[in-house]
Amino acid sequence: METRTSLFEVFGNNIITRNSMKDFFEEINSLKSNKLILDFKKITFISRSCADEYLKQKKAINKEIAETNMSENICKMFSLVNRQYKKEGLDLVQIMPECE
Repeated sequence: METRTSLFEVFGNNIITRNSMKDFFEEINSLKSNKLILDFKKITFISRSCADEYLKQKKAINKEIAETNMSENICKMFSLVNRQYKKEGLDLVQIMPECE
């Protein structure tokens, strides 16, 4: 079973706080579905700390998560965080191929 979630409906157009991302992943973890599609349509900003928390939570969760409709700005932020992980010798977290 696949679950699709609009992040705009959860956060509005800006994702700002690390705690809100932690809370969101706690909700995701409680879902029965093991395959999730997170729709970034209408998301215009994600803070660096939220992008970092998203990637950490995505790596830790035992579910298959795919992203869709990421804007160029959102992709850039995730790429920035992943580049920092790479510099620190940490494993990269896969996000939309268009963002690589």
